[in-house]
Amino acid sequence: MRKIGIILFANMVVMVTLAWTSTDAEAKVGFINLQRLVNESKMGQAARDEFQKMRQEKETLVAAKLREVNELRELINKSGAEMSAQDKRTKLLALQKSNKEYQRLVSDVKEDILREDRQLVSIILQKADGVLKKVANRLNYTIILKDANIIGYLDPSVDITDEVIKELNKK
Repeated sequence: MRKIGIILFANMVVMVTLAWTSTDAEAKVGFINLQRLVNESKMGQAARDEFQKMRQEKETLVAAKLREVNELRELINKSGAEMSAQDKRTKLLALQKSNKEYQRLVSDVKEDILREDRQLVSIILQKADGVLKKVANRLNYTIILKDANIIGYLDPSVDITDEVIKELNKK
């Protein structure tokens, strides 16, 4: 992962150097905040609403399974002493099985939510790419950076996120 970051940084330095040494025009570097683009654009907000609905549905399934586990546990705790050894063993096995299913469901839901979130961001970024290029061309930017983590400092004046969101919201 570190190698990829170093390679991306080196590529960026080369691109910036080439742009600055160009005799055609002065390089103009911009930045876009991808998180704001996803959170503040109409498209992103609509997708987030759908994502939240999906997440709530999955959380409802998890809560129902947890209730099932807890009810079975309570039954064993309350009535376990009165049950026959065979019934108690059957209930304990059912509790173990139900608990395993619950743990598996929680894990699967977490994976699903992360995958859906990544997919959501990817789709929005694909749709926004054309708008980003249009805004960059209109404002005469040579380079647009998408990852502030590889840069030590960015002047807020190079942030074109508002322009891109405004243009994206027109669609």
